[in-house]
Amino acid sequence: MKTDQNESAAEPAAKGYSFNTFSGVFLPSILTILGVVMFMRLGTIVGNLGVSGAFGILLVAESIAVATGLSISAISTNTPVKSGGPYFLISRSLGPGFGASIGLTYYVSQSLSVPFYVIGFTEAFVTVFPSFADVRLWVGLIPLAVLFAIAMIGANWAIRTQYLIMAILALSIVAILGGAAASGPTLEGLRTNFHAVKGIKVDILILATNFAVFFPAVTGFLAGVNMSGDLQDARRSIPRGTILAIGVGFVIYAVEILLFGAAWNRTDLIENTYGTLVKNAVFHTGFLVFAGMAAATLSSALGTLIGAPRILQAFAADRIFHPLNFFAWGRGKNNEPIPAMCLTLLISAGILFWGSRQVGGGTALNAVAELVTMFTLFTYAIINIAAAVEHFAANPSFRPKFRLFHWAVGCYGAVACFAVALFINAGLLIVAFFIVGILFLVARRKSLESTFGDARRGYYFERIRRCLIHLASMPSDAKNWRPQILILAGPNKKHLALIRYGSLLNNERGIMSVARFLNPGPDPAAAERQRRQEEAKLREIAEESGTQFFPVAVTTSEETDFDEALNVFLQSHSLGPLAPNIVLSGWPVNDDRIEAFFRHLQTIRLLRMNTLVLINPERAAEEPGDGPIDIWWRGRQNGSLMLILAHLLTCNRGWHKTKIRLLRLADPEHRPEAEQELAQLAYDSRIEAQHLVLSQEADFETAFRAYSSHASLIFLGFIPPQPEDCRSFYERISSQLEGMPTTFLAASAGDTDLDS
Repeated sequence: MKTDQNESAAEPAAKGYSFNTFSGVFLPSILTILGVVMFMRLGTIVGNLGVSGAFGILLVAESIAVATGLSISAISTNTPVKSGGPYFLISRSLGPGFGASIGLTYYVSQSLSVPFYVIGFTEAFVTVFPSFADVRLWVGLIPLAVLFAIAMIGANWAIRTQYLIMAILALSIVAILGGAAASGPTLEGLRTNFHAVKGIKVDILILATNFAVFFPAVTGFLAGVNMSGDLQDARRSIPRGTILAIGVGFVIYAVEILLFGAAWNRTDLIENTYGTLVKNAVFHTGFLVFAGMAAATLSSALGTLIGAPRILQAFAADRIFHPLNFFAWGRGKNNEPIPAMCLTLLISAGILFWGSRQVGGGTALNAVAELVTMFTLFTYAIINIAAAVEHFAANPSFRPKFRLFHWAVGCYGAVACFAVALFINAGLLIVAFFIVGILFLVARRKSLESTFGDARRGYYFERIRRCLIHLASMPSDAKNWRPQILILAGPNKKHLALIRYGSLLNNERGIMSVARFLNPGPDPAAAERQRRQEEAKLREIAEESGTQFFPVAVTTSEETDFDEALNVFLQSHSLGPLAPNIVLSGWPVNDDRIEAFFRHLQTIRLLRMNTLVLINPERAAEEPGDGPIDIWWRGRQNGSLMLILAHLLTCNRGWHKTKIRLLRLADPEHRPEAEQELAQLAYDSRIEAQHLVLSQEADFETAFRAYSSHASLIFLGFIPPQPEDCRSFYERISSQLEGMPTTFLAASAGDTDLDS
């Protein structure tokens, strides 16, 4: 029920707008793609790196954009898409941990993008009107306030505004391309500007700086994805609008790079990019260039100012970080994210203040661009990883309608993003990893009860399935032996000691399960309820004790013989090669259970499983005494198992200082041989153990009490007795162990080998 509550909380109560593909995805995406970089930085990049270098940056950046676009198209067509854009898609693919960490960092990057576009507008405005240089801050703050007012009115008004902006931008691009064409592009000019500046070595720093400045130009396609909760048909609109926007943006940038390099002087491109565009505009329409620049930069800021708050709102609605729950609130029937918009405004204004006081126009633009680039690359990488994981998980539910995606595309996109981030700024990448990692760990702790049906379960399932198939085809060998412990839990709380000791012996090397047999009565519904309740109790024990095991409750009918039920259960409780090899139980305390108990031991032996019986578990398993772990040696049959289990016990933190001691009775004549055998045994087993050979003149019980009464734990080997001998065996062992420390009786199935 908690899952259902979380899921419902993640969905805003109000429904957003119903924009179509063009207005909801393509329009905000293309207006963000064709933004400040095209007007203020593209010419500089062509001048610095030449046409070839600029094309190289364009191709690398666009390849990442295309890979991410394909990945996000696959994810978005495979699930009902709600508000939150990339955050929603990542959280529903990789879970709330990744979703929360990436959602917050992506929101920050989008919030930084708003002042990035405003700074671009300010820089161009001051270039055209130098007299406003002293009030640069207000040139940025006033448009930001106007954009915020439009966004507060509603996204529908912002989209309507963007239609006008689109027309202005189209005229501006025509003026720029027409001016470049009218300037007389030549092959000679293209050849001259094809390579970087002559005599200047283009090092990694220059390439990284230019790439970081250009990359925001190809990140705009997420502006449409950010509107996922306001689309009429997100599954259809996101792939179409995203891929179309990426393609159109690539064509325009490619044509501009070619024309700029063939038509204009390198010096003009480097020193006065924007001025060159204005001066050479076709038919002296330089005002259109300014209008287009203003429209593009401010529309990009407006689109981001609308989209970024919706990411924070969707994240807050999932209630992972409770201090942010306030931002889930939305106004009106369209759920306008007013609190998130106000926070975005504060962040944007703060960056504008920083840019005006600490740096200077152009440098501030580059600095913010690098920050936006780093966070966006991280988001892109996780989107690609999410799509690849969806494929590798092989869930039958992964049936994207978008068929152009391949897992290699997602892998390439993720690797390329991290490689480019490392190339741009390794230090900033490490900082980003640290921030995302901290957010991931915090979110994972906060969202343990949240589930979004993400792909991780399917991915783990597929890995396990493949590994089980391979494991089953490999022959078993003592070298690969691991403790696979099945604990037979009784009706009282003595099974807590079994679980604790079983966990220590398992030592996170194998798989442990705890089985509880029930006889609830004739009502099947009541039996099933009791079975579920018992498993829930066992899960609570696992959580409270910090012990990892799989709980199993088995119901039997009155007509079913318990021995028969146990026999069937022991044979069937496995998945391929993952079958229990140790059955751990307690010592019977009721006389009427003695015969049945030893019949069970015979069943376990016939199924070739090792048997462990825990007796006298008075001492807490995690707190050993000062004495050693005593193993009474009577031969390798049971001794190998006991020595390996004792070694696993000492691998636990509380037991690592406890010594292992091998004890053996021998007559004086064979004592040297016995000592040599034990010494050789300790050497061959590679287990540090002391050995002590005792005189056989005294009987075993006397020697046993004399040497092991102060041990921390005792291992005794045994062979399960036949039915006619079980009661005498029970009385003898009970008498020997009365008042003695915690003891394990061990009967080996012969599958352990100390020499392995």
